[in-house]
Order: sequence, then C-alpha cells, then structure tokens
Amino acid sequence: MANSVAVFVSRGKYRRDARGMKSIGRKLPKVLKKDGIGLEVHLVSNPEMKALNRRFRGKNRTTNVLSFNAEPGSARPDLKKNTRYLGEIFLAPDCARARGNDPRFLFVHGFLHLLGYTHEGKRDRMKMEKLEERLCKELKIRPTHV
Repeated sequence: MANSVAVFVSRGKYRRDARGMKSIGRKLPKVLKKDGIGLEVHLVSNPEMKALNRRFRGKNRTTNVLSFNAEPGSARPDLKKNTRYLGEIFLAPDCARARGNDPRFLFVHGFLHLLGYTHEGKRDRMKMEKLEERLCKELKIRPTHV
C-alpha cells in the first residue's frame, strides 16, 4: 500500500524546502514501517504561522512547527480507499532556521506528533527524542530538539 505526503508552499522561496520535505515524506513512513498513510505539509511564512498559533493555541507569536491530527475516521476523497489520513503539519522554515532548526527535522517531529508521540512529560519527551535521534540518523538529518 502506498503512502501519500502532499507538500504545499505559500511562498516561492520555500520550493527548495518543499523538495526536502517530499524526500523525507517518501522515506520516513518506510523507516517507521508505516504503510497506507496520508498527510499534508504546509510551508508557511512567519506571519502566517503566527496567525495559526494565535488562532489554535492562543499564543500571539510565531512558532516553527504545528501539527494538527485528523479527526478519527476522517476520509479524504483524493486519497486511496485504504489510506489513513493522519493530519497536517505546518512548518515555518524562516522561524526554524532563526532558531537553529533544520526544517526537515521539524517534519520528523511533526510527523511523530501525528502518530501520537508527545513531549509533555519527562518520560514522553525522552521517548520521543530518542526516536527522533534514531530517525534523523537513518535519514541523515541533523537533529535539533524543539
């Protein structure tokens, strides 16, 4: 079964980042042995990310990554019948780079959130970071913890 990772770019300057996201999007599900999943990645500007962060988290500042899980059982007509839609990842490449983060790492981070991983408690954070480090090593990405 195939995976579907759609990458959307709000500005032309993120086209290079989009190629990196598509590459990671093809590899990451395979490394995690996940099959038949779909998700969207949106590369947005800092002002767009700030608006999203304010609207959905009540924080009036930009952030580097936001993940939104799909409603359980939600279907997407553009995906194959047996594809499970996970949700959306929004990335702000400019914010990420300003904070010393590799946007590709933030894709990994956001993807893990869509799979249910969190970093709320110490145990959960350690589990997620350990997996991020393993994935980054396999994908040849420099891990930069959020």
